[in-house]
Amino acid sequence: MTLIIFAQVFIVCLLGAMSPGPSMAVVIHNAIFKGRNNGILTSIGHGIGITVYATFAVLGLGLIIKTNIFIFNGLKILSVIFLIFIGVKLILNKKKLDLEKKDTKKNTVSFLQGFSIAILNPKIFVWFIAIYSQFMSANNELIFNVYLVSIAGIIDASWYIILSLAVTTPSALSFFHSKLNLIQKIQGFFL
Repeated sequence: MTLIIFAQVFIVCLLGAMSPGPSMAVVIHNAIFKGRNNGILTSIGHGIGITVYATFAVLGLGLIIKTNIFIFNGLKILSVIFLIFIGVKLILNKKKLDLEKKDTKKNTVSFLQGFSIAILNPKIFVWFIAIYSQFMSANNELIFNVYLVSIAGIIDASWYIILSLAVTTPSALSFFHSKLNLIQKIQGFFL
């Protein structure tokens, strides 16, 4: 992999991760309301989900799912149901922000939410097919394909970890604590 190709893949993956959407909302929510560690676990789960899609795109399985309208629509329906579920939970949540509480069950749930929000979003799949088709060839070596997959997952998880760290600074948490109910309602309606 040349430096130019690496830079192209890196920039495209970073811009994809940075684009606002449901994934970002879930990561930020878990970081603020469940704690920094939960935000990081959500980020890692999301990065693994992205890695799965990148792997499918590199293996060419993405084309099969993209052309099979039943599978594609099934993923879209599951994604909508999942987002509605999270949104309703946020709107109905009456809990206060507890920064000291440690709950290992929340850790597992946060990781699974990050993974689910990535894997249930077929737009991510289509995005990888579109982007990676520029780099795919029958002549690609295995190591090149491993780099493509690894870059996507690492960039995605790293971006969301940085975001989790940023929104859980003391000053950010103080702001969020003062606007807790409003933020939860806005996130719930957004999802």
